[in-house]
Amino acid sequence: MKKNTLYILVLLVLVAVAYYVYTTKGSKSSISNRLKDFAVEDTSSIDKIIISNKNGSVLKLTKMNGIWMANDTIKTRKDIMRTLLETIKRVSIKSPVNKAMKDNVMKQLATGAVQVEIFVDGDLEKKYFVGGATQDGLGTFFLLDNSDEPIVAHIPGFDGYLTVRYNTNAEVWRDREVFRYYPQNIDIISIDYPNLKKESFSLRISGKDYISLTNGAGDTATGNINGEYLRSYLINYTDVQYENIANAKKIKLGEVLLPENLICTITVFDKSGTSKKVELFRRFFDGQNFIANGSENDLDQNRMFIRVNGKDVYNAQYNAFSKLIVRYSDFFTVPSK
Repeated sequence: MKKNTLYILVLLVLVAVAYYVYTTKGSKSSISNRLKDFAVEDTSSIDKIIISNKNGSVLKLTKMNGIWMANDTIKTRKDIMRTLLETIKRVSIKSPVNKAMKDNVMKQLATGAVQVEIFVDGDLEKKYFVGGATQDGLGTFFLLDNSDEPIVAHIPGFDGYLTVRYNTNAEVWRDREVFRYYPQNIDIISIDYPNLKKESFSLRISGKDYISLTNGAGDTATGNINGEYLRSYLINYTDVQYENIANAKKIKLGEVLLPENLICTITVFDKSGTSKKVELFRRFFDGQNFIANGSENDLDQNRMFIRVNGKDVYNAQYNAFSKLIVRYSDFFTVPSK
């Protein structure tokens, strides 16, 4: 009798242990499977992403003819778009949120989370919410739509939180391109310097073996052009960017974008005949006062204003444009040995 009782007790213990192991593994497996629903492995199939916050700010990212656009009109930066798509692809579970924290995390997500909607072929594929960072800053609270189980998400190998990657400000996503031409796609580059016609120039690239270089006074180069300098100069147009948009509310553009402040005008035609005109202006905030009383020391020595195609005005760094601001005579300079 005692032996039977002992056997029964042992059996009950084994059953209890087996049940615990099964339910624990099943629970973990279930959580793991659910959390895998955050990621979209084939990001090339995504054609729209909508990010919105509780303040009513909405960002719509749409892939149009292979180019990602923000809110239909703003061409996006390739680097920041690549980062978002990588996040969507690689985001994974770090840990579930423990019971003691769950209520507070859910309240945080309810009041401050960013909503993310991901579309594939026009249909909603994923919808989830992104909250703030964990206390150690190495994880981010996520919540799937129609779920009451928040989790801590991360990207394996990345130390940091992910909230900042889901920004709803369209200007953050704006491509800052000014010039982006490969040498073989350039037809004409012209630079006009006010009151320096002999140093202004028009450079036409007709092919690998023929170029035409004329200055603003009508002189045409007949030889002795520094080929190495010319090739390096054309490469400089591969990627030139502005810094940010000039805030017209803080400055009166009409008082600073004056002919007296114009450094030069750069115009580029590509092989298709499309042109881009960029005017470079000295940067300061009271143009009329500068003309009357100013000195060279009153100028910003690091930045300038640029106006693209006669419309949009940006702040730009001299470092980005100094490699473009060359003169006609520079093309004949013999490189130092």
